[in-house]
Amino acid sequence: MSPKSRAKSRKTTQKSYQNWVMNSIIGITGIIVLGFMVSGIDRLFFNDGYTTDYPDLSTLITQSSYEKKTGHKIKVEILNGCGVPKLANMYKDFLRSEGMDVLDSRNADHFNYEKTQILQHRGEIARAVELADIMKIESGKITQKADESRYYDLTLILGKDYSQLDSYRDAVLHQQPF
Repeated sequence: MSPKSRAKSRKTTQKSYQNWVMNSIIGITGIIVLGFMVSGIDRLFFNDGYTTDYPDLSTLITQSSYEKKTGHKIKVEILNGCGVPKLANMYKDFLRSEGMDVLDSRNADHFNYEKTQILQHRGEIARAVELADIMKIESGKITQKADESRYYDLTLILGKDYSQLDSYRDAVLHQQPF
């Protein structure tokens, strides 16, 4: 056999191997696509007792006692007025677990607030009293600052007395690990 015919024979063998590999890949892909189609048709037309009932998500959301009575979700803004890192975020998670709608948590304008306080901007005083009950602070720390243009019903300013609050132990359980 001449060298030219040997090279041609190798190329033909190599080409037939490549064709076999490509045909195998196309065949396997075709089988997978066919399987998906059969599965889809089976689920669409032959649903064997599977129900598509979805749970009512409103039952999964925590409601405060005020919201259960009135249907109004209390909107709260939390301000860190003492400078302790991530304190406002910790209380944000705590108050959300208690059914409050915490829309913002950030630092206050300064860190010299000695006492924790609640500022009431909108709605009835019962909203502020509900937050005071959850925070376990006296209702005497509620200050009315009526401003109907504010989006929040209440502002909670955490002061330097945050660790003496009875709710602090509950809030620590909601602290993020990192």
